[in-house]
Amino acid sequence: MIFDLADWRVEVNLEATRQQTTEKASDHCGCAYCSNFYETLPRSYPGLCAALTRLGINPMGPSELMPFTPTTYLACYRVQGQILRWGRSELAVGGIPIMLEAAEEGTFFLWAGEMELPWIQPEPSEEVTSPANLPEFLERMKQVWLLRHGQETICS
Repeated sequence: MIFDLADWRVEVNLEATRQQTTEKASDHCGCAYCSNFYETLPRSYPGLCAALTRLGINPMGPSELMPFTPTTYLACYRVQGQILRWGRSELAVGGIPIMLEAAEEGTFFLWAGEMELPWIQPEPSEEVTSPANLPEFLERMKQVWLLRHGQETICS
């Protein structure tokens, strides 16, 4: 199915995307950060969840979930399809920025975030170890930042 998103145009295989993200939804991490995301996303951002669902994406099935802080998240969904027309418009749903990124043939990534979500886990958020401390996470965030800002380097 073809979707026009502002001046972007994408083709999505709805069934393949739905199947893939539903499989991811049944196999996600159980850490406090991820549990918080899965429990609060539908209540906090129903419009975003509805928009993702229209694109065949199960909102509970990101390929990658990145907590910047205990309450700020970036979710990446692998979409079966292709970007037909690259736009210049910044995309957003309900105030949440959306970014599209090319992937291997026949797929692309849809990034949603940064999302502010309430902390509802029994553990105090300041006592939960952040996956953001891992070197591979920091490198991935650097790459996301470069992609989002269209730059080759990050000034330090």
